[in-house]
Amino acid sequence: MLCGVSASAQDSTLPEIVVTPNQSPTELSHVGSSVTLMTGEQLRGQGFTTVSDALRTMQGVAVSQLGGRGGLTQVRIRGSEANHVLVMIDNVPVNDFNNGDFNFADFAIEDVDRIEVVRGPQSGLYGANAHSGVIQIITKSGRGLKPQANVRLEAGAMNTVTAAGTVRGQAGPFYGSFSVENYGTSGYNVSRFGNERDASHALTTSAKAGIEFTPEFNVEGTVRRTRRFTEFDSQPFFGPFEGLVFDSPFDFNRFTGTTQRVAATWSLFNGAFVQRVAASRYEEARADDDVVFGFFKSLGVRDNFDYKATVTVPTNFFGGERHTLTGVIDRQTEFLTINSASLSFDPAAQAFWAQGARRERDGVAAEYSIDLPSGFTGTGAIRHDRNSGFEDVTTWRVTGNQRIEPTATRLHGSIGTGVTNPTFTEQFGFFVGSFIGNPDLKPESSLGWDVGVEQAFLGGRLITDVTYFATDFEDKITLVTAGGGFISTPVNVEGISPRRGVEVTAKVTPVDWLILAGTYTYTDARLADGTPEIRRPRNAASGSATVSFAEGRGRATARFVYNGTMPDTWFKFPLTPVTLDAYTIVGGIIEYDVVPWATAYVRLENVFNDQYEAVFSYRAPGAAIYGGVKGRFGG
Repeated sequence: MLCGVSASAQDSTLPEIVVTPNQSPTELSHVGSSVTLMTGEQLRGQGFTTVSDALRTMQGVAVSQLGGRGGLTQVRIRGSEANHVLVMIDNVPVNDFNNGDFNFADFAIEDVDRIEVVRGPQSGLYGANAHSGVIQIITKSGRGLKPQANVRLEAGAMNTVTAAGTVRGQAGPFYGSFSVENYGTSGYNVSRFGNERDASHALTTSAKAGIEFTPEFNVEGTVRRTRRFTEFDSQPFFGPFEGLVFDSPFDFNRFTGTTQRVAATWSLFNGAFVQRVAASRYEEARADDDVVFGFFKSLGVRDNFDYKATVTVPTNFFGGERHTLTGVIDRQTEFLTINSASLSFDPAAQAFWAQGARRERDGVAAEYSIDLPSGFTGTGAIRHDRNSGFEDVTTWRVTGNQRIEPTATRLHGSIGTGVTNPTFTEQFGFFVGSFIGNPDLKPESSLGWDVGVEQAFLGGRLITDVTYFATDFEDKITLVTAGGGFISTPVNVEGISPRRGVEVTAKVTPVDWLILAGTYTYTDARLADGTPEIRRPRNAASGSATVSFAEGRGRATARFVYNGTMPDTWFKFPLTPVTLDAYTIVGGIIEYDVVPWATAYVRLENVFNDQYEAVFSYRAPGAAIYGGVKGRFGG
């Protein structure tokens, strides 16, 4: 798996544990779902600066970015919509209140400890939005570490400057971590017209602290806050620039997102019975202003409370198997208030959003897993959600994983159902002359499955994985036109919207100082009428080569991402289909340990200055070079 960890590649004495694919922590090599794990050290060591840059190298994942860093960045899995992907930071759901997706924009990597990406329907575990997959970002912790500090300074193209640092460690029963990353750039002109640059600035701070009262009882809290200011260019629906991004110095977006969580974990009977109770909050404030729609402000708050209990029981009916049963109860409340220039044209909508929209969800879930001595691991999960405002939903998931040690083969597969609730905007939104919400919408649903084989060759030096996936979406929420074709409203469309595809990964270590990795994804995603979905490339690939030299003091990585041609829409009247050209982005990093505690590096992006648009009319950034230094102290 490119830049990730393959199950078969793990050292059997140090099994890699993942926490997202199942309700209880599981060895990666025992997981039946399709999973990619990338550590924070891999992120930073291979020259990635944002989480979205790393995600676009993963199989089954497509990234659409409006221009450069700071612009709206959507992530889709297996041809789904962006709001079909549940995104969590330290188990806190952070999907947007207005549109249901998550804007990865310039997601800082300084505080990232690991990213776990689970593909396929996961609503049987997590409920709404875990429709086509889950992306979990876990931040750094100081637990079990000696006090240490890391700092990084970088500067380069487009007057870009980044300063970042982390301190973390444990002293007695207390442990903690604090990270900060400050990023700023003058940017470049996103529009095809003019020469005005679109600047961006983001400040991200995060803290995680805990107390081990006893070896069996732990309390941990985490806070993460991002403040971002981004200039952008508008897309008018009239005039000579109709449907095109045009140069405007007056448009901007301010965003503040804060995650907070506290959890207590109590382990009894040598870990055979583990209980966890947790409470979290996600707050999101937006303030946009553009010359087309005027100002838009929103404030959303999501509170989650959950209790989870896991029981593990060994038996000897099949020669020594292990059973794990997990039960979950949770409650989620969401509140959103909006104020915008458009609302002044509809006093009823203005009064509604001044009061705010609120909804609640109560969920109960259970998962059973069994590990057999024959190398088989199976899981079955079911979940029921009681929703306010629309119908209740029951979802499920089943996985299987068979390890065949003599041939170093691993067979894996999963099947389950997914669900995505209507967003607040889809239900109650209003934009003058262009959009009216539909309060009668019902949740989207799907049935999806995948099956794959992972094979190790040459004593583990070559690892391949081939996975086929299929998903059928129903009740898909789609915009239809009304009012003579000028106004759109969302409806649940009848029929099946199919997705079919193949994911291929390979990793080879021909010699100890060289690692080659690559991925290929074929995706056929269509609407119920057979029309291809926009911004989903049918063919996508990535590759990397990492070398170490000078007895390990020097390291270099070269990588590429290929995105095939894909359909998009020219948003003018009438809507006009367009085809975006294929593009290949080549980048890399070379770094050298000047002294044991300091590393100098040079990082390159879009080396061959490929001119492309990932979204119609939004110019992507060109070639860029950056230089920096990293320091490490203690530990």
